[in-house]
Amino acid sequence: EVLYKQIIMESNILCVFTDVDGTLANNENQLSLKNAKTISALMDSHILLVPATGRSKVGFLRMFTEDIMDIAKHHGFPGIFFNGAVLIGPNGIDDIMKTWTISDECMIELCNLLDSIKIEWQPEDEGYEEAKLKGETHRGVAYSVYLLNEFVHNVRGSHLRYVEGLSREFSVKVESVVDVIKKNKNQSLKFIIGESREKLEEIKDIVHAFLKDKPARVLFSHPLILEILHIDCSKGNAAEHLLKTLNIHPENCLAIGDAENDVELLKLSGISVAVANACNMAKGAAQHIVSSNDDDGFSEAIQKFCNIQINLD
Repeated sequence: EVLYKQIIMESNILCVFTDVDGTLANNENQLSLKNAKTISALMDSHILLVPATGRSKVGFLRMFTEDIMDIAKHHGFPGIFFNGAVLIGPNGIDDIMKTWTISDECMIELCNLLDSIKIEWQPEDEGYEEAKLKGETHRGVAYSVYLLNEFVHNVRGSHLRYVEGLSREFSVKVESVVDVIKKNKNQSLKFIIGESREKLEEIKDIVHAFLKDKPARVLFSHPLILEILHIDCSKGNAAEHLLKTLNIHPENCLAIGDAENDVELLKLSGISVAVANACNMAKGAAQHIVSSNDDDGFSEAIQKFCNIQINLD
């Protein structure tokens, strides 16, 4: 068992929680050399770094090239993945401490609801040519479902492809997402909807009304990503669970993020930081604003609030 005991240090920060896309990663969805060296400096200072991301653990590690991995020396644990649906503990990448899954019944009803909403076929949609030959003009909403060991979708349009490019995780098209859910009982971690922002705003209202009496919630994890998660699933909730296990007080933590799904984590931590490119909700929840993700705002925050100097030579 790994124990992180309180050590006397000027900054008093023992743990750093960081969002990945839009925060730790740059706009090319990569880890910069400066941020990699910052992670290394954190590890050398015995400050725990916990990624808190919508990605899976595999998607997180794909952000690291071999050279960057050698510098950063971080292997994805402990970590908060799928926006809090999976918590990986400190004893290895397979140390699953807790999962928050959506009920199969709720997931199946969601699929049926979204299939009933009609959207005009676009040339970039997967299956467009086949639909055109059949004389079909409209389709259901494009969505993906993350299960513990599978990532599947119904239709991959341009926006869903964007989501996959962001996470570097690629789902498999299936004839029936419902059948996959039934096969993998009680393993549904999150539901991703990929359409235009305008359409997502409409869909969010419909889904929010549908979820009114169900143990699930809907939120934007990115301007073009709408997610449905278990009602108790959040980065903040997973972080609290981890901190209790490690005997670390939230006041001794720093959190940095950019999106709506980072708000609970920002409110939990003793020091909360938003990058300059963050949404208004994240900025409103943060005590401090640093440079954007493309200008190494993560490194700026660590140097400023953890009193760590980064050697860029």
